[in-house]
Amino acid sequence: NGLSKPVRQMSVGVSHAAFLTQDGEVYCLGKNSCGECGADPAVHGMASAVRKVKFPRHCSPILRVECGKAHTVAVGAEGQCLAWGDDSKIQLGLGDTRSNVGDERPFSGSRGFIAQRETGQAMAQTSALRGGPESSGARAPSTSQKKYGEFDSHYQWRPVSMMSIPLEFERQVHGTPYPPPSDVKCGDDFTLLLVRDSPDWFPPEEESCRMFCCGENGRGQCGRSMQQQQQIFAACKLPRNSMNLGFSCGSAHCLSVLRRVGSKKQELWCWGSNSNGQAGGTNAGVVCPASRLRLPKGTRVEAAWTGFSSSAVICSDLKSTKNV
Repeated sequence: NGLSKPVRQMSVGVSHAAFLTQDGEVYCLGKNSCGECGADPAVHGMASAVRKVKFPRHCSPILRVECGKAHTVAVGAEGQCLAWGDDSKIQLGLGDTRSNVGDERPFSGSRGFIAQRETGQAMAQTSALRGGPESSGARAPSTSQKKYGEFDSHYQWRPVSMMSIPLEFERQVHGTPYPPPSDVKCGDDFTLLLVRDSPDWFPPEEESCRMFCCGENGRGQCGRSMQQQQQIFAACKLPRNSMNLGFSCGSAHCLSVLRRVGSKKQELWCWGSNSNGQAGGTNAGVVCPASRLRLPKGTRVEAAWTGFSSSAVICSDLKSTKNV
């Protein structure tokens, strides 16, 4: 069966697709082995006809939808980020759902000791999993949005709200949260959110934004570091005080066009897998953290797109436009 309503936006993943209608409803079609089409995969392994996705009442109408390899992300009417499908690489943005034990790293070891000296924050006791004289049998509580049992498959077939974006150092002092994302993109098994970083009273020429990524990072897809193979939301290592003019995700690489505050020059930044030269680096492995790609002199990048393992940019010739 087809759709009887006009389609405003669509996104196509590896084996499923999502359609956003004019009235803000989302329909999915294709493979549903991880619930990426919004249906229980134990009952419906495939959505052979378009299937309407049910959202919490306060989230409708939906403003945007994006598909990854086996997960789907949507932005609600009030800026809520919802995700469903495969969560094996923590790409749904629900926190570190690989374990039901909370993250003790900020409160233990040298990091915990320094925090205790500087702020008075108590250090975590020795984990019960490691044992020790201070072990009390207690565990740090999980900070993820969802928990999985020991033998549960790591997927969500109902739309679930993502975790709040962790505050960077400058915002931690005042506890100022980030506004709802202005754009979202998905790779195979990672998710990118773009949020405004500057105050809302700044003029357009001084606006800046930050990009946050969660999910698989084995090929540097998150653009920050290679310290973790999967990571919860963390900022991509792009220039501060810059405005993102457009970004795109391939299977395991990303491109971003940005402009720094106070400058008219537009820059192209790339990160992720470079096995086929799709990230523009000189090596055939990984580009991480994000790196600026130098273009031929006299050209300005206008837009960038990515395919599965390819990239393309549109550039303008400054020599022919300088007198326009």
